[in-house]
Amino acid sequence: MMIFSLFLFLSQAPASTLEGLRQLHSLAQKQSETLKIADSRQDQADARKSRAGGTLLPTVTGRYNYTEIDPPPGSASAFTRINQYSALVNLNQPIYRAGTLSAYSFTKIDLELQQRLREQAGLGLWQATTEAYYNLWMAKKDLENIKKLREFSEDRAKELRERVRVGRSRKGELMQAEAQLASVDADVSRAENALLATQERVNFLAGAEHSPAYGPLPESVAKAGALGEYLQQAQQRPDIKASAQSIQLTEKEISIAKAGHHPSVDFNANYYFERTGILQDSEWDIGVAVIVPIFQGGTVMAQTREAAERKRENVLVYDRLKREVERDVRILWQNVQTLDKVVSDLKVAQSKAEATYQENRKDYRYGLVTSLDVLVSLNEYIDNKRGFERAVLEREMLALQLQLATGVSP
Repeated sequence: MMIFSLFLFLSQAPASTLEGLRQLHSLAQKQSETLKIADSRQDQADARKSRAGGTLLPTVTGRYNYTEIDPPPGSASAFTRINQYSALVNLNQPIYRAGTLSAYSFTKIDLELQQRLREQAGLGLWQATTEAYYNLWMAKKDLENIKKLREFSEDRAKELRERVRVGRSRKGELMQAEAQLASVDADVSRAENALLATQERVNFLAGAEHSPAYGPLPESVAKAGALGEYLQQAQQRPDIKASAQSIQLTEKEISIAKAGHHPSVDFNANYYFERTGILQDSEWDIGVAVIVPIFQGGTVMAQTREAAERKRENVLVYDRLKREVERDVRILWQNVQTLDKVVSDLKVAQSKAEATYQENRKDYRYGLVTSLDVLVSLNEYIDNKRGFERAVLEREMLALQLQLATGVSP
């Protein structure tokens, strides 16, 4: 049901919006150092897994020894040769080493953990690109609206100058309009600076100067699904799975640490190509080496306690992460619900504010309202338009962020 709701959202979201976002994300993927680091850590974990697997396999080594000694007194024998040497091949096969299998299992879980962290890094990049893309779009729309306000304000000032010249308006009305125009000029500068700042954030993600594709302003977006569905899906997030795997890792660490109390047993075999001494005619030997730890100064017990505390810490991190994810999903879901109503109300407010401004312009020509009334209605119209268009984009951005918060990328 959750996946269906997400599909419904994507199918109804404006294609041009997601297309522009995907273009930016594609560039960000190629540029992102975070993803490259995650890939490297995954490769390192795979190498550690291979190295751990190698400890279970036999090792074969070639060896050559040569020793020359000061001739001892007495008659010559195999023990009094001044030069002793041997050339051999040695095979060593671990038979029992407690903790070896746990160590190998540790690396398998570690590899899975790094894969989950790579997935979470990918979601993090989607989060960053989504925020940067919509903030850029909001800044662009805001600048367009402020420039529209400036255009209207400039037309209003020109009209009043003409009316003052012919004596149909007071000079004070013109001064009000010119003050409005100067104020809007300052707003234009601030909006242009905000647009440049958001463009820099987009360029940083893209790794180059990039202008995302803009489509028509979306006015209808699919309704969000039930909160419970989002909360259920969020439990499958890669970072939650990675946190659970961290607990498994510390369990393996405990097993590895406890293995320090156990003996180790190895099988050894040598084949001699050449050697001196009384065994010079013997070509091979085999044997078993058993090592039993007796006293290690309490280091094994300390390592075990340390690993147990790390597991306790990871359990607490896991519990906290699950609560944080649930909190974030609840907040995002509630924000989407709120913005649904905000968008609806602001759409009505924008329409009525525009109609009020147009009516005041007509009434002013007949002397029914003052110039100040026209300026106030103009500002209210543009403010409502800016608020409506920003709310539409914020709602779409939050809907995508809610989807990402459940661990599903667009």
